[in-house]
Amino acid sequence: MAFREFTRSDRMSAQILRIVAVAVREEFEYDKELKHVAISDVDLTRDLSIATIYFNTLFPEYHQEALTILKDNAPFIRPIVAKKIRARRVPELRFVYDASLERGANLESLISKARNSDPGLEEEE
Repeated sequence: MAFREFTRSDRMSAQILRIVAVAVREEFEYDKELKHVAISDVDLTRDLSIATIYFNTLFPEYHQEALTILKDNAPFIRPIVAKKIRARRVPELRFVYDASLERGANLESLISKARNSDPGLEEEE
């Protein structure tokens, strides 16, 4: 039975994801731009020096403001991460907006338009 072992970067990125998600929710609860932010993924470089943190927003119109606030507050979030992980060096935090939800909704609407415009499809079903 073959199984995949998790690398140190996988374990550390999962830890950082949990810590940053809680920190954003608790530390910035009064910012309306960050009130509906969800951390979706964390990618770490192989040398564990840079953590790219992907986030989504419930209201896409606030994504640019949220990105600005997160980038400006990354130096304040990093010590929170440092206190809770076991590592000699804490990676630099870089925030990136994850637009995959919008792309998925757009693709779904295109597919439904194509299905509705195809007259032969209704006869088959």
